Amino acid sequence: MIRVVVVEDEILVKKGLILTTDWQKYGCEVVGEASNGMEGIREISRIRPDIVITDVRMPGLDGIRMIEQVKSNGIKPEFVIISGYSEFEYARQAVKLGVRDYLIKPIDDDDLDAALKNTCQAVRDKQRIDKIENKMNDMSDSRIMLFKEYLLDGKKDNNYVALAVKHISLNYQKDISVKSVADSLFISESYLSRLFKNEVGQTFGDYLTYYRIKKACELLKRPKEKIYEVANQVGYKDQRYFSLIFKKLVGVTPKEFREKLD
Repeated sequence: MIRVVVVEDEILVKKGLILTTDWQKYGCEVVGEASNGMEGIREISRIRPDIVITDVRMPGLDGIRMIEQVKSNGIKPEFVIISGYSEFEYARQAVKLGVRDYLIKPIDDDDLDAALKNTCQAVRDKQRIDKIENKMNDMSDSRIMLFKEYLLDGKKDNNYVALAVKHISLNYQKDISVKSVADSLFISESYLSRLFKNEVGQTFGDYLTYYRIKKACELLKRPKEKIYEVANQVGYKDQRYFSLIFKKLVGVTPKEFREKLD
């Protein structure tokens, strides 16, 4: 569930918002409330919610200053501001602080619905990105994470290894080999193999495999891409063989990799 904190000094407005909004409809639950900016900072710091809905004009510390302090403390929920004042200055400051939406009292039901849908989607997007990053961190000891792409910057146009690496980056989806690349460069397969291993530190075949699997990891982040489609897009016609290679390098199967992202 997406966790929400409501910060509002007007009791009726706060209770009305908390009690009359169908939070479950948005996959949310209200986990905290506060009546002013200082209380809001304490609650947000304690709970670390996903969304904060806050009034602007409050006694002591207003909503804008509260958001500034929360962000300076390294806490970054999505913010929705509500206010009885429609002054441009508040809206301008809110935009500069990255506030997701700005609602005017009395709050229109349709405006609130749109703001919550938009903000909840932003939270889900952020959570998905965090899961991907955490998964990649968990895999920091896997062989694919140790793979470093050969940098082409500053390499001369007649550098055979650079040309071979560029060929891989442009044609990894196709059926290519060290022989086909050597033929395209008008040099022998053995000569290119020796040059490649000496300069890159890997054989041509290993580099191509790592490159393809790294691309596959990127494609598997897209939930609509089927695994056999990902396999085809990175040059593997046999999904079963692709899965074996993927597990060998990543440590989990493509299916398990994707499940850990959901």
